[in-house]
Amino acid sequence: MRKQKWLYHYLKPINLEGSDMNRSHIFLSLVVLSGASHAAPLYNFVEIDQTASFISGHNVAKQPVVNDAAVRKEYTLMERTASLSAVSVTPDGRQYTAEVDQESLSLLEQAIAIIESHGLDSRIFSSKGQAPTMFRGEEQLLPTVVIGTDDRVQITNTVQNPHWYNGRIDVGCTGTLITAKHVLTAGHCVSDGSGNWYSSLDFTVAQSGNYEPWGSESWTNAVTTSAWHNNSDTNYDYAIIVLAEPPHNGYSGWGVYSGGTHSVTGYPGDKPFATMWTDSGSTSSSTYRVCYTLDTAGGQSGSGIKDTSNSVRGIHTTGSSSQNCGTRITSSVYNTLQDWIENYP
Repeated sequence: MRKQKWLYHYLKPINLEGSDMNRSHIFLSLVVLSGASHAAPLYNFVEIDQTASFISGHNVAKQPVVNDAAVRKEYTLMERTASLSAVSVTPDGRQYTAEVDQESLSLLEQAIAIIESHGLDSRIFSSKGQAPTMFRGEEQLLPTVVIGTDDRVQITNTVQNPHWYNGRIDVGCTGTLITAKHVLTAGHCVSDGSGNWYSSLDFTVAQSGNYEPWGSESWTNAVTTSAWHNNSDTNYDYAIIVLAEPPHNGYSGWGVYSGGTHSVTGYPGDKPFATMWTDSGSTSSSTYRVCYTLDTAGGQSGSGIKDTSNSVRGIHTTGSSSQNCGTRITSSVYNTLQDWIENYP
């Protein structure tokens, strides 16, 4: 019953009163998924007999170069299955893999197509945030790739919504809490794309210079796609980092991208150490990517691309002199991330 459980989980928060049409559409999706009730879960991580290769050091993550032809690539079901297979690692070097079953993926994609065709994806494939519940006293912070003019603005008070969900990753990236313990970031912030992992993945939420309002949390697992980890496929450049403890029990809302104005907030390497900066503006999208002329720099990789309600709709990954881009959270990416979170609670 695992496949049905997925969709019921995502439908719980939706109010469908007075909407027989929406109920019927979702029922059709459940019918599609019911055929897979006997199948294995989409992800089932199994340990492999190979110790991880780590790259040590802070600020060593490198932004990938995007090939325009690769961005426009159309994948077959077999290629999508291989790309969506996942790999994970623990700090002591244990590695796990999860192969995706073609039948399971096909059935999931059919259900998603039904939901998206009726415009229900943004309602179903979204998760609400939660404000922090743990504070260190009453202390508040009041401290003293750029395209054209630098329009970034420094966040001088990081201990407020929505900035207290953003944090700095020691490897030299940014991440966003999307559950109390799960940090959403770029795949190239946990792996070099050639089969090697980064070891400096501790996370400091709401950091501003030397000020660390909730301290730094160590990591227990990192998960990314096989397509990124082994083949540097920028269309699958996303990851989660699992923390040992919740920094403050809060987390951001997040879900599928649906256009409009967005912001990118993170820790650019060309600004004073560990200071948080933001820029906002219009975005455009393709199948796998969200692009914009917002100013960014190295260190902001992994930043959440947030809509005007401050929900994360993508993950910043690359930049150039003409436009910056990130991984688009599609219905498939959303389901993938939810499954990873369930596997590594």
